Amino acid sequence: MSLPISAVLFDVDGTIVDSAPVVMSTFREVLSDFGLPIPDDQRLRSYVGPPLWHSFGELGYSGQLLADLVRGYRERYIRHHLDPEPFEGVPELVWDLHRAGVPVATATSKQAPMALSQMEHLGLAGAFDVIAGATPDPSCSKATVINEAVARLGAQGADVSHPVIVGDSVWDVRGGHEAGIPVIGVGWGYATEDGLDDAEVVCDTVEDLRALLMPTGR
Repeated sequence: MSLPISAVLFDVDGTIVDSAPVVMSTFREVLSDFGLPIPDDQRLRSYVGPPLWHSFGELGYSGQLLADLVRGYRERYIRHHLDPEPFEGVPELVWDLHRAGVPVATATSKQAPMALSQMEHLGLAGAFDVIAGATPDPSCSKATVINEAVARLGAQGADVSHPVIVGDSVWDVRGGHEAGIPVIGVGWGYATEDGLDDAEVVCDTVEDLRALLMPTGR
């Protein structure tokens, strides 16, 4: 399947970087700090990517405890957010899109300052026209970040008539569709068994994604 593509938005965790080990470890540490039960690895893995408010809420926590858990997670995670390594071939693809003149942005549920420092650490900041991430506000959803990324690209004069988001989870699919843009799922991230079923396209490899995204003849 082919898609008209004028701009590309990238999720970060599970799409650009393999952050599962750091995210899961941080969840364990924070829950342990509060003397709370620690879920098994399969369940913890499902929390790589979604907003923290959702993840801790799904574990049954609310009110002040929920706020404290989110704060505690962020305080711990910031110490390790530069640790995850990129998936092989993804940085090269981002740079090649940039060099080909394709507008490129991040659209991640990671806090915006951490997204920026992580892209700088990976040497990718210069490849992105916009680095958009979440705010601390619990109401900030994936769709919120996607809409911000598209708006900022448009404000720069980029062609945002046919943006797409590339992501690895149901959160990217839901967020993209809520924002009204197509979703390209990737098979190397942390999607649940049916998490990418509603994506317009699923690319199992970086080579497949490259073939879909790169302008013809580049």
